[in-house]
Amino acid sequence: MTAIPARRRRRLIAAVTTSILSVIALPSGLVLGANSLLRDSGGNNVESAVTVDIPTNAVEMLAVLNSRNEVSSLALIAITPQGKGGTIVSIPVGAATDVAAGELSTRIGDSYAEGGLDALRFEVESLLNITVNVADDVTSTELAALLAPIGAQPLTLTQPLFDSDLVGATVTVLPAGAMTATPEQIAIGLSSSQAKIPESTRLPQVKALWNAVARGGVAVPVETETSTTVPTASENTAAPSLATAQEFFTALFAGEIDVWQFGATLLTDAQRNPQNLDLYSVDGGEVLMVMASVAPGSLNLTSSNIAVMIDVPFNNSTFAREAVTRLAYMGANVVLVRQVSDIPAERTVVYFNDSLAKTEGETYSSLLGALEFVQTTDVVSGVNLRIVLGNDFVAFLGSGASSSSTTSTTGPK
Repeated sequence: MTAIPARRRRRLIAAVTTSILSVIALPSGLVLGANSLLRDSGGNNVESAVTVDIPTNAVEMLAVLNSRNEVSSLALIAITPQGKGGTIVSIPVGAATDVAAGELSTRIGDSYAEGGLDALRFEVESLLNITVNVADDVTSTELAALLAPIGAQPLTLTQPLFDSDLVGATVTVLPAGAMTATPEQIAIGLSSSQAKIPESTRLPQVKALWNAVARGGVAVPVETETSTTVPTASENTAAPSLATAQEFFTALFAGEIDVWQFGATLLTDAQRNPQNLDLYSVDGGEVLMVMASVAPGSLNLTSSNIAVMIDVPFNNSTFAREAVTRLAYMGANVVLVRQVSDIPAERTVVYFNDSLAKTEGETYSSLLGALEFVQTTDVVSGVNLRIVLGNDFVAFLGSGASSSSTTSTTGPK
């Protein structure tokens, strides 16, 4: 039995708490929110004295089925608020479901066999603490039709991709090495999965296949991307209404495409995986960081505490994950993560326009390091504090030094 929503919220915080104790290697240099989720010209000012909204964007859960009607690949398709381009987020099919204390987790992909698409959607939304707009399941043939606009794309696989046929025999569907893959071949690769073989051996190939899909996106000129302005509340428009997989992929291929694959850790202990399934845990801090970057409007709040957005002036996702993880541990709702292009300042700056939010924010210094509080008239709807990470935070991660905070009533320049 799957947990009720209140338990899911508490366990997201518990998962983030646990993730502080472990180090998960994330790709450095990833541009978080590269497709302009509330991007401005820099990290230190939202348009002065206006109210801005966190943009909403359409999110699809896509399940790719193999010939045995099992989920072989699972992903989110998060379209940008502008409706052109987006992010493909690859989810391990063997990720452990989010269940109540005392209950046994199962592979998230297995929920499809038990309850169909609705059950799978519920488990994905529970695990990631989000609400998707649309859920779809597609066969290899149907996926190939969706991928037809990208044509043939370069693809390099570090090992062959195998499938199991209806009688259990192993079939090679794509060889190892470099090739130019057609949409049909990419679809076949994503819809293949070999029975009784650990998913961990297949995940790098799945990411390579999604990267091939991403190459089919339309490049956005630099001047167009960096000139994006923040809409005021009165100017904000709703995300494009997308209802079908065809509409999602058409929007996806109309702009640049990013790919993120969640890290997966095999659960080997008898307490968490007594049936010795091919079962994986995903890092709660990583999940929250990615969702707050590519689909902030889909996030569900985990508590009644204040909402925080984080600006990251570093080209390193590890720093962003650490900040998100630590804030979630302190009980904050992280609702938006942006990468900004400014040169990092020495101090981490916390912008506030409410004294109560400032009071709670002052407690964050124990896990974020020295904080400088700046009062501002800028308002981001649904956000109580805006934190711009500085070099002090990076130093604090390694030193464990004592923290301090200062306050200024001077608004951002």
